[in-house]
Amino acid sequence: MSVKREPAIRKTHPAELIPERPPRGESAPVVAAPATPAPADPSGRKDEEEKLSMTHNTRIKPSTKDRLRRGVDKLRYETGDREISEASMTEAALDEYLKARGL
Repeated sequence: MSVKREPAIRKTHPAELIPERPPRGESAPVVAAPATPAPADPSGRKDEEEKLSMTHNTRIKPSTKDRLRRGVDKLRYETGDREISEASMTEAALDEYLKARGL
């Protein structure tokens, strides 16, 4: 009696059987920042986009931090945009706050 078994060594990796991810469609609403020209860089560099490079250490309430995490998770889920992060939301909120006060 012989038992039919699957060979232990496969010629293809199991991940190759997973279908390709469909391209992002227009069905998910994407929140876009208004197109405004970037301020002049005092160092003289002319980059197209300003990079987030410095750490801004602040103390915030744990409840606010939890709301931020839930908000990031919800926006990522609803829009499918993996670019949304705690840092990007914090930066956007600070920018909006400063613009509202004319700074």
